[in-house]
Amino acid sequence: MYLEQLRYFHAVAEHGGFTAAARELHLTQPAVSSQVKKLEDELGQRVFERAGRSVRLTRAGEVLHTHTRRIFQQVREAEVILEDFKSLQTGRLYLGTVDVMSIYVLPRIFRVFHNRFPRVEISIEVDDTTNISRGVRESRYDLGFVTLPLREQNLMSIPVYNDVMRAIAPAGHPLAGKKLVTLQELAATTMIVYKKGSVTRSIIEQTFRSQSIELEPDMEIDRPEAMKKLVEAGLGVSIMPEMSIEREVEEGSLVILPTGDISFERQLGLIYRPWQVFSPSVVAFLAILREELKPATWIDEYDSMEGSR
Repeated sequence: MYLEQLRYFHAVAEHGGFTAAARELHLTQPAVSSQVKKLEDELGQRVFERAGRSVRLTRAGEVLHTHTRRIFQQVREAEVILEDFKSLQTGRLYLGTVDVMSIYVLPRIFRVFHNRFPRVEISIEVDDTTNISRGVRESRYDLGFVTLPLREQNLMSIPVYNDVMRAIAPAGHPLAGKKLVTLQELAATTMIVYKKGSVTRSIIEQTFRSQSIELEPDMEIDRPEAMKKLVEAGLGVSIMPEMSIEREVEEGSLVILPTGDISFERQLGLIYRPWQVFSPSVVAFLAILREELKPATWIDEYDSMEGSR
């Protein structure tokens, strides 16, 4: 099989027909049909069922399409890396991140990166840890920023930010004026927490279990900004990242509840694929990340990671 034949097949499979594929490839329809026919002859089996102008993948075609998706994803990755070799004059950085990192930590990193490499585009997608991990594993993202510990076994992770979380309540809440709030008191009031199954939810649950308390929240939500608005509206108390509530606490719409020796902390981390070949854009971004965050906990791991490239 020749790569060009696979490209023609892939275009037809993606668009569901020869006419649309020919248009994308800037070829005539007979030229595309001819190359696909040669591919079928070489394979000794049909990859499309033809019915007038429409086509449908055969079982063999479905298998081949699964592989061509991977092949041309790798080709696109190679093209991006080759573009990056032009002294970072072009290129794109694909990142996936949890929202708290995208709002409160990464913007200053992006600003420095853009000032140094204004022609390198940054593509950012905000999602939860599970989906970002999947995206990194499937090479949709160059790097990911997630809540640790990492459940995905086929990825590498490095802590980059220690995120302190605080119990919060709206101003005027019965717990707001207390000098010490116990976990029992938190659990007994209306609680709004991260959704079940998330890494952050597990961290919070483990803290409650350390005091022999099973957390049974009244409301679950996966977006911290929305959670904060619900607390401000007086619908309950919550446990949220300190960096996300600073303005509201200063303005007085939210109050941090003192929990004494009980603390809620999580680590936010950088994830990447083992033996991943870092493009120049990624290397430059990692260097700036290190400069700006100065994460002492990952200096040795970063040096080891760089030394293996």
